[in-house]
Amino acid sequence: MADGANGAVGSLVVAFIANDTVNDAKAQEVAEQLAEMVGAEAKLLDIVLGLKGSITSEDSGTRRKALNCLSSVLACLDSDKLPRNEIEVMCQFYNSKLDDELLALETLSGFRSLCRMVCVTGQQVSALMKWLTDEYVPSRYLAAVRFVPFQILDGIYHNKFKDGQIVNGKLTEQFVQAYINVASGEKDPRNLLLSFQLNERISTSLPAANSHRQELFDILFSYFPITFRPPKNDPYKIANVDLKLALRSALSAAPMFAQDAFGNLVDKLSASSPTVKQDTLLTLKRCIENFGGQACADDWLPIWKALKFEVMHSVDDNDDSLALAKVTPPNAQKEDESTINNYQTALDVIRTLSRVLQQFNDKVFDTFFTHALEDLKPNFDLGKSLKQSCAIFSAIGSSNKATFDKTIESVLPLFLVNTTEVPKLKLLLMNLSFFLGSYIQVFGETQADQHAVEVPDNKLASYKDEILMILGMALTGNSKIEVTVRTLSVIQFTKLIKMKGYLTDEEIALIVQYLTETILTDNNKNIYFACLEGLKVISEFYEQLVYSVSLKQMLDLLPNSFNGLPEFHNGEYITIETILKIILDFTTSRHILVKESIVALCSKLLDVVVRDAARSSDYCFLLLSTLLSLYDNNIVLMTPETLVSIKKLVEPVLFQILEMKDDKSVIGDDYNFPLFSTLFYFINLKGVDDTQLQRYTDVLIKEYKILEKYPCRYIMPYVKILSALDKTCVFEQSGEVFHRTVELLRADGNIPQVEKVGYLEFLMVLTNKWLSDDEIEREMDLELHSDINLKILTWVGKGLVMRSSKLGPKILKQFIELLSDKQSGALVSKLFEVFVIDINTMKRYKGCGTANNVKALYKQKFFSDIFKTLVALYRSNADMDIKCNCLTALSMVLKHTPSQLIEPFMNDLLPMLLQALEMPNSEVRVSSLETLSDVTEKFHQLITEHTSTLIPLLLKLVVPGTHNNAAVRLMSLKLLEVIAAVVPLNYCLEFKEQVIVGLLKPLSDKKRIIRKQSIDTRQVYFELGQVPFE
Repeated sequence: MADGANGAVGSLVVAFIANDTVNDAKAQEVAEQLAEMVGAEAKLLDIVLGLKGSITSEDSGTRRKALNCLSSVLACLDSDKLPRNEIEVMCQFYNSKLDDELLALETLSGFRSLCRMVCVTGQQVSALMKWLTDEYVPSRYLAAVRFVPFQILDGIYHNKFKDGQIVNGKLTEQFVQAYINVASGEKDPRNLLLSFQLNERISTSLPAANSHRQELFDILFSYFPITFRPPKNDPYKIANVDLKLALRSALSAAPMFAQDAFGNLVDKLSASSPTVKQDTLLTLKRCIENFGGQACADDWLPIWKALKFEVMHSVDDNDDSLALAKVTPPNAQKEDESTINNYQTALDVIRTLSRVLQQFNDKVFDTFFTHALEDLKPNFDLGKSLKQSCAIFSAIGSSNKATFDKTIESVLPLFLVNTTEVPKLKLLLMNLSFFLGSYIQVFGETQADQHAVEVPDNKLASYKDEILMILGMALTGNSKIEVTVRTLSVIQFTKLIKMKGYLTDEEIALIVQYLTETILTDNNKNIYFACLEGLKVISEFYEQLVYSVSLKQMLDLLPNSFNGLPEFHNGEYITIETILKIILDFTTSRHILVKESIVALCSKLLDVVVRDAARSSDYCFLLLSTLLSLYDNNIVLMTPETLVSIKKLVEPVLFQILEMKDDKSVIGDDYNFPLFSTLFYFINLKGVDDTQLQRYTDVLIKEYKILEKYPCRYIMPYVKILSALDKTCVFEQSGEVFHRTVELLRADGNIPQVEKVGYLEFLMVLTNKWLSDDEIEREMDLELHSDINLKILTWVGKGLVMRSSKLGPKILKQFIELLSDKQSGALVSKLFEVFVIDINTMKRYKGCGTANNVKALYKQKFFSDIFKTLVALYRSNADMDIKCNCLTALSMVLKHTPSQLIEPFMNDLLPMLLQALEMPNSEVRVSSLETLSDVTEKFHQLITEHTSTLIPLLLKLVVPGTHNNAAVRLMSLKLLEVIAAVVPLNYCLEFKEQVIVGLLKPLSDKKRIIRKQSIDTRQVYFELGQVPFE
């Protein structure tokens, strides 16, 4: 080596020793630099020579650092870097250090690196393994040192034994013996993880493992079950489940463990701990899968007895009140200890055992099955433990087609006997469920695109007619009070639908008919939801069939007039509300059903309006509400193409109704007409262009003359249409119609409320979507304080605020100033509600993001903009009217503002509200109480902190006084009742007696409503802390 290189090595060696244990990152960097020099500028022996003085030092710390330097360099070298002669020298060198226990970690680390070198010889490895077997005593060393021998063995395995690279019986024998010595008595989690992995490799790939079978198994099973719990700051992040899975994998890896594993695991099943049982069952399942048929054939009897006992004496934690158990799918994970269910896991193990035995040998399986049948058949004869017995046989039958046919043929006749006795019928239906589940496990579940797929012939097919007859009789042949039997039959009908290829279309139609008749005529909620779920499931696969058999029948049941209840079947009557609720509930998310429902209900609406206009307002309200719910629930899933196809069928019907100007049930009804108008919003929500906008404008403005001298309520459909249109649509007349609308509103002060709201909302939509700030500013008169102009400003301001326009704050500032106005202040305070109230046709639907200009955080910005200004105005004025206006405005805004937006401002708001309760003005008190009611319902914790102040104040307000008018007294009583409901019991109990006594006087109040509320509130406080009667 050149002198320069020699000097460089020396400098780096010194640097490593200086940084070792002081700056490990720097020391590692130096080791990598030295490793790069090996082979290029220096030999490894040159580094050894550079370390000579330190390695032979009498100071153990210096020796350790020097040896660590060499071992760190070796660790950085590629496996093909060192030639055979250098490896030989290094092995001899490290062998000389094995007796120095203070250097054990560094010495073993060096061997770890040498054992992975390509050129290391079997003789060198053999010498090391002999030392690990004969000289190495694990108990003398800490866990960090003990970890390295496991790494050494891991390196040797991958270098010499993996993929059968070297077939050397002596070397493998030494390897196994070395592992046994290294692994015995190990307790550290990190070391155990690698130990289990090595054990699995040895038992599955090294011939020498057979002669050490017992020792290898004992090493593993001594840790079963794993009870390790990781410490809080575990640097290795090893979880209990990691060790558990590694141990399970090792125990079940080799058939040579079968004799020991099965016996020991069966014994462990007697443990009382559910967690231990769960681990044992899952390990047993893995062993059955991996050991093969012969091993299971030899030991199935004790396994069967243990599993049978477990099922017979366990409880299905996932079982519902109807005991509808299921067999776990083969790919299901069962590692979550929070959901341990040993009953189901034991069934899963039985399923696996039966599958392995049948696949190994039919005769062996027949012997197993015959024994199981003889064991459990008495249960069927005596009616004892039927659920567990059927669950076991369904598990056996769910393995494959052969086990399924064998089970159905032998077991079903034992209990499938039609009976009119309700208890027996109930048991029959519950137990039948297990075998229907087995069918699904074997043949699969119906899929939307595969429901017509044929399945192989099976023994259950011959029972189909009998099963359908039993289920049909259970549903229709029993009294309605037999809820359990009827519910069970519906559930089994639903399960039949899920069984791929089992039913024909005609049989499915029969089931749909059963469910339809039942859901229409039975008002029990359990049966309702069972039928509803059944119809939903069938709709997933047979939507067209459900439409023709069920939905069409329900739609036809709706009468064309509101004369009474529609007659249904055998004298059964059903209300219109029930039919519409069912339609709404089970059609959700189903394309054909939703479309047909909307089209049919719109046609029905037209029929009702035409035939029975005088008495059909309530009926029309039900139809309209259902239509809007259908749209609202499904609009996100509807494609533009679907909406357009519905629109083509529905829009002519809506315009027919619109032309009936004298109609009183929809057009002339102040409640129904806004709902009817909203239908125009939904049919136009996607896929409408500029041409459509112009068409609607021509029809409604020119033909229906909605902007002429006299106000017209047909403005409402036009508003909803504009709300739905994409804001990018060009609306050339927007400025003109805005001007005409403002003039119309200002000219007529007696516009009916419905029409007025329609025109004001129209201004809001135009402002939000099409008009510029300049156009709006030219039209608005901020100095005109008439009632109608203030309302115009409010709705225009709402449109601006929602799109965060710069003009919005200007209008808000004007409104806040008007709160101090004697004439307009009271009205303006109430108009603040408009700014934040939600309008359904201005909300955002997924896929319709460009329908409007509503910013996601507009309420947050609005509230933060006005809150401090209103608080400052309240505090700076002594005038009670102004204070009242400020509180009213706040109350109106708080009503429609999410609680998370209000919370940051509560420390300023609450003291102000409490102070207002003592103001000598009844209106101020009413406004404060309204706001406090909203705050109490939203902020339980904050109100709790102020109960000691609030409750005494309220007790003063419940008695008649100069400023305690009826509204103040009533609202105070209601607020006391709310406090008792939301404030923790320990806080309320403190005031229980005080409130009860304080409410004596209101019991004789002149106002009946106050006397009644006083009784209700007082009763709530009487019951505080009492245990309610069952």
